[in-house]
Amino acid sequence: MNDASARLPIERYFLYGEPVQSVEARFLHVEPIRLRSGRHEWTIAPHAHADLHQILLVTTGGGVMRAEAERLPIAHPALLIVPAGAAHAFDFAAGTDGWVVTVADSMAAEVARGDPAIVPLLGRARCVNALDAKAVAGLSAAFEALSREFLWSAPARMRAIEAELIRILVAAARIAEAEGRDAAAAPVEAELIARFQHLVEQRFRSAEPVSAYARRLAVTEDRLLAACQRRFGQPPKMLIQRRILVEAQRWLMYTTMPVGEISHALGFRDAAYFSRFFKRKTGRTPRDFRAGQGGPAAPARP
Repeated sequence: MNDASARLPIERYFLYGEPVQSVEARFLHVEPIRLRSGRHEWTIAPHAHADLHQILLVTTGGGVMRAEAERLPIAHPALLIVPAGAAHAFDFAAGTDGWVVTVADSMAAEVARGDPAIVPLLGRARCVNALDAKAVAGLSAAFEALSREFLWSAPARMRAIEAELIRILVAAARIAEAEGRDAAAAPVEAELIARFQHLVEQRFRSAEPVSAYARRLAVTEDRLLAACQRRFGQPPKMLIQRRILVEAQRWLMYTTMPVGEISHALGFRDAAYFSRFFKRKTGRTPRDFRAGQGGPAAPARP
């Protein structure tokens, strides 16, 4: 336990609400989150577990985890890690559920066998939110299998428990590693997005494909796609088209430029193609949009 947690006026429990007792070297417990949290009205007061780590998978609900001096929002599906000895608390939303496994530090160390990816996992409190569906499915299956083995007395029960525990540890370590990689890449990605937006402003009238933007930015199309999806939830092609549409609407509303000239100025090969594009995006033809917005009418052709 660190010095900060030693100074906190917190309770020490075996499992939450249960008196402190010595921890067996191969202790493990697994249960649904709702069982213990529901009994305590979804609020778990500040406490710590000596020599016991906890791994939680929150599949529904959410709330806040307090770990030492950190306040970590929980947005399901989420993975939570509570290291042995860490002062922590939970304020769950009513109905929150998922799984929590409590494991002795000695048993976790034994099954991890010093693996450099797993050992750091249990070194600090963390909350990883919005897990992808594949990660959640794998973790849920491992927790459910561990719960079955924990409750039943089948042949080779301890070997099966160890196998499911290592599945959970491996999956959690990979999720944590990916989170760290994304965090490290964030400043670089933000710079790429800024450069892309600047380039769009310069070249959205040029009718260039996304591949041309990627070449100018010296990145692959896949990398540009991933960055735009994470930042905007849309691919770069949609972002370029959105900028074109904004400019088209401006010209239709505030100028008398004929639709054919607008389409040429925006890089379309003909007015008919531009009109189809505009209607697909807005539900109206360019002329209907101009009339509906009260914009200036284009001059009649002689």
